[in-house]
Amino acid sequence: MSSDSRHLDDFAQEARAFCRWATGADGTPMITPMVLRRVSSLYAAALNLPRPFTQGMSEGVAEVEPPSDSGRVVATRASELPLQVYWEVFDPVANPCEEPVAGSIVDDLGDIYQDVARGLILFESGDRDEALWEWAFNFRIHWGAHATGALRALHAYLAQENPDGLSRDA
Repeated sequence: MSSDSRHLDDFAQEARAFCRWATGADGTPMITPMVLRRVSSLYAAALNLPRPFTQGMSEGVAEVEPPSDSGRVVATRASELPLQVYWEVFDPVANPCEEPVAGSIVDDLGDIYQDVARGLILFESGDRDEALWEWAFNFRIHWGAHATGALRALHAYLAQENPDGLSRDA
């Protein structure tokens, strides 16, 4: 097995784990330390996705969407987290600096779930190339920013409100 194929399989494994966790299918609660673990694991696996992935969706590939109720389940679970809204600069490399905007943990986790679940549907149907494109392209333009925003906000929350939540046993 090539390293590209192995990295794609590794990401698919993380995507499955994230989607099962986000919807509660694995029985693990959505608590702040677990959000940090699941999102950071998914993000780290995305950094190893094979390149290039710029060809885009092939003609004839149907648009796929996860079941509509799964997004509501993720939003409901995320709404129980103690931190809901945070402030961030939308483009941290803009010069001059932009005004802060509100970020939403529910929106972050929901958007990550939708993007990752769409690729997982393609992957599970055997369309590895389209899954790779879906995951990597949306990582670059969409869900990667949601992941880093949520990670920073939840890390700051735990560091201030519950430093023990940053330990392995939390």
